[in-house]
Amino acid sequence: MPAKLAASLFIVLHLAGSCTDPSEIGLVLDPSTNQIGVFYAEIPLSASMVLYDSFNTTSQGRLVIGGDVDDFFGKTEAIGYSRLSYNPNAAKPNAEAIFDSAVFTINVQSVFGVDFDQPKTFSVHRLEEPILDTSYYNFNSLRFSDETIAGGSFSLRPDTVNTLRMPLNPDLAGELFDKLTNSDPAFSNIFNFREYFPGIAIKGNPEENTSVSVAVGNGTGMMLYYHYDEDTVSRSFPISTLQSRHFVGVTSDRNGTPTEVITERGVAYDVPGNLVGGKSTLGLFVKLNTQALETFLDTLESTTFNQILLEVGPIEEYPEFKWPTRNMVMFFSGENNRLYRRFDGAVIAVQSEGASQTSRDQAGNIVPSAGSQNSLNLNEETRVFRNQVTSYVNALYRDGLIRTDLMLYPNFPSTQNNPVTSDESKRSLRQYKVNKDRIVLKVYYTKVR
Repeated sequence: MPAKLAASLFIVLHLAGSCTDPSEIGLVLDPSTNQIGVFYAEIPLSASMVLYDSFNTTSQGRLVIGGDVDDFFGKTEAIGYSRLSYNPNAAKPNAEAIFDSAVFTINVQSVFGVDFDQPKTFSVHRLEEPILDTSYYNFNSLRFSDETIAGGSFSLRPDTVNTLRMPLNPDLAGELFDKLTNSDPAFSNIFNFREYFPGIAIKGNPEENTSVSVAVGNGTGMMLYYHYDEDTVSRSFPISTLQSRHFVGVTSDRNGTPTEVITERGVAYDVPGNLVGGKSTLGLFVKLNTQALETFLDTLESTTFNQILLEVGPIEEYPEFKWPTRNMVMFFSGENNRLYRRFDGAVIAVQSEGASQTSRDQAGNIVPSAGSQNSLNLNEETRVFRNQVTSYVNALYRDGLIRTDLMLYPNFPSTQNNPVTSDESKRSLRQYKVNKDRIVLKVYYTKVR
C-alpha cells in the first residue's frame, strides 16, 4: 500500500507539472475515490538516418538552387535543370524588327540562408545534353557549359518574393534574335528549338550559405525586347520554363562530419554523436525505431489510453531565415527503407487523430488506412515537433495494425478533404537537427485496479 500510494502521488505530481491539463484527457487524479490506476510512461525511441533511394525530383514545379555548408550535414549544393519553351503561335519579330535588349529573370518564391546583408551570386548555363522524357532523381546531373549565359550578385529579401533580373549574354541574345527574325528552322517548332537549345542549368554558390526555391513558369526564363520604327514602346518575345520538364540535382560532401558514415542509399545508419537530423531535397530523413513501443504494449492488460504524444525536440536552434519545414508526416517504413505501400499502392502514414487507422481489403483482411495523414507540427517557440498519436497506438494495441518503423518526412499532411499535391521535401534545402535522447512517446493511460 505505501508503495502504491507513493506511485499514485508521483503520477499526480508529474501530471500536475506537465503541459497537459489532465481534464483534457479525461483523468480524475484522486486515488482515494478512483477505482482505476492512472499511469504515465515515457518511451524513448531510437533514431537512425536514411539517405532515401530514388528520390524523384522531376517536374515538381520548383527549382532548388544554391547550397550551404554545415558542421553536421557537410557541403550541399543544389542545381536546377530545365528545358525552355516558347509559344509557337505567338507573333515572332520579322526582318524589320530592331533589337533592344535581352534579360534572364528568375522568379524566387522563397529564400533559405543567412547573412542577407551580403549579396548572393547566381549563374545560368546552357545545357550540353538534352533533358529526356524520363524520371530524374536528386543524384542526377547533366553536362552544361562553363560559360554563363546570364549571372550576377543580388541583395535578397528573405521575407518576400524576389525577382532576379540579369542581362543575357550579348552573343546569345544576338544569335536568338537573328534566328527569330530570319525564320530559322530552330524556331519552326518546339522540338527543333530544343535540339538547338537543350535547356539551362541554374546554380548558386554553396559557400554563401543561401539557397532559393524558384518557380518554374513565365517568370523564369529569357525575354527578348525589340521594336519597329513606328513603335513607341518595346515589344517582347519570351522563352521561358513554362510547361517545361525540369529537375533538381544535389551533391553532398559529408567528409569530416558525423554524417560521413552515410554512404549508401536506402540504408539506415546509426550516426555517431548525439544528433540526428533531416535535410530536404537531399532526401536525408530520420527513421524512428518503434520496437520499444511494441515491447511496452506487450506488458499491458486491460488498459485504456487517455493520451499519447510523440515529441521530437527541442530541435537545435536555427537562424531566423533558415527554419525547418513546419510539418513532418509520419510515414510507415517499408522494405529497403522506402515508404511502405499498401496492397493497392497507397503510401501509408500514421492517420489523423480520431480517424480510423485500419480498414479491410476485399478479402476481409485488416490493412492500414490511407487518406488522412497525421503530422508532427513544429512549435516555433519551444522548437518541438509534437502531436497526438493515441488513435495510432490504440490500433496497434487493439486492432491488429501492423507495426513498422516510422520515417519522418517533411511535408504537409494530405487528407481527403484537403489533398496536398506538392512535396515540400523537394522544394528547399531546409534542415533540422535534434538530440537523440529528445525523441519520446509520452503515454497517459489507465488500468482497472
